[in-house]
Amino acid sequence: MKTGLWTIFGFLLFAIGLIALILSLVGLRLSMLSWLETQPLIAFIVKLLFVFGGITIMYIVRVSDED
Repeated sequence: MKTGLWTIFGFLLFAIGLIALILSLVGLRLSMLSWLETQPLIAFIVKLLFVFGGITIMYIVRVSDED
């Protein structure tokens, strides 16, 4: 398994989710996630899943690499 690629993927997922959450607090949105904003609650949950999913991917890849 390519740990570097999975780490980059996890970080990008985390960064996109966090940036989208911060921008939504001030009333802005990322253009690539604008289709998601039709349902505000679902959009918030998906952004949180991006953040926690990215952290989880990075954690799993880095911890399993130490063995």
